[in-house]
Amino acid sequence: MRHPLSGRLVRQLLLAAALSVPAAALLAPVAEAQTRPVPPAAAPAAKPSAAQLQLARDLVTANGESRAFDGVIPNIVDGAALSFLQTNPDLAKQLREVAVLVRPEFEKRQAEVIDILANSYATRFTEAELKEAIAFYRSSTGIKLVQDRPVIVQEAVQGIQAWGAQINAQAMERVRAEMKKRGVDL
Repeated sequence: MRHPLSGRLVRQLLLAAALSVPAAALLAPVAEAQTRPVPPAAAPAAKPSAAQLQLARDLVTANGESRAFDGVIPNIVDGAALSFLQTNPDLAKQLREVAVLVRPEFEKRQAEVIDILANSYATRFTEAELKEAIAFYRSSTGIKLVQDRPVIVQEAVQGIQAWGAQINAQAMERVRAEMKKRGVDL
């Protein structure tokens, strides 16, 4: 059975995540994250106030993160419906129709994504800090950052891919050279 978080949805979630984090976080090595030991559970953060939660909702709207998840629900619903294709491929047309039919029921839950994001911010930032962040994102520089972030991320990813290919080619040549010194031609 096809995993519900595959294909287009995964790409969309990755793009949304990339749009919502600083570029420096994109450069963090994945291997390090996978091998790093999990720290002991931290003490639970204090429950954010209603004011903090509202400010955090305002922040995820101002910084563009809320828009980064537009389209996630239709992709989840479509993926759920189409996951039944493996067991009965003849139902493709009907499954697509049903997905379109039930989508509005789930699209009403889009605000839950914003609440999840907001809760993460609200548990880590004070009201004053949230207000400062909102003020920044509503400034001309903050607005420009939000507007230009998708292009910046795309350019950065392309640049990192090109850089990685160059490093790979250079590493392969060095490995070949070292292996040649050992009498092995690669």
